[in-house]
Amino acid sequence: MPTSLISRANGQALLEYVVATGVFLAATAILALLVYAFKEQGGRMLELIAADFP
Repeated sequence: MPTSLISRANGQALLEYVVATGVFLAATAILALLVYAFKEQGGRMLELIAADFP
C-alpha cells in the first residue's frame, strides 16, 4: 500500500474520532441543559405548592 493511502486512512480515522467526540460533547451539553431546565421547573412547582394563599 502506498504511503499516501496509509496517511489518508489515518487522517480519516482521526477525523472520525474528532467528529464522534464533537457529537458526544454536544449530546452531553444538551442533556445537561435539559437536566437544568427540569430542576428549575421542579423548584418553581415546589414554590407554588408551598405558597400560602388565603
